[in-house]
Amino acid sequence: ILAKVVAPSDLERAVREAVQKGELTAVEAETAYQQLKISIAQMQDRYGWFPESGADILNESELMDTDGAVYRPDRVVICGNKVSVIDFKFGEHNVKYERQVKRYADIWRRMGYETVSGFLWYLDSGNIVELR
Repeated sequence: ILAKVVAPSDLERAVREAVQKGELTAVEAETAYQQLKISIAQMQDRYGWFPESGADILNESELMDTDGAVYRPDRVVICGNKVSVIDFKFGEHNVKYERQVKRYADIWRRMGYETVSGFLWYLDSGNIVELR
């Protein structure tokens, strides 16, 4: 669902599409919508990850490293020379996820962006791990 959300106003449509594709039941959709609506508002207030305008948002866009390896971060928010790389996770924290997001952030730094932050957002718990 979050892959289809650029701005908070996209959430309802993204949930509706998930129901139409059979990914969620109507009951699950209502629960998901309410939980994501709150989470998105909190993340926007705290980190600015879901702006309605003024930023470039890349959801699941390919990112190529200098060795030709291709990566696909869940969400990248570019505002001026500031980049936030966010990967959504479920379940328990894992160090391999940290390495993954640090790699994404490093690629953005090498592209010339001055301020790059990486984040793991554990959707089940709401925990955020910031990686620099």
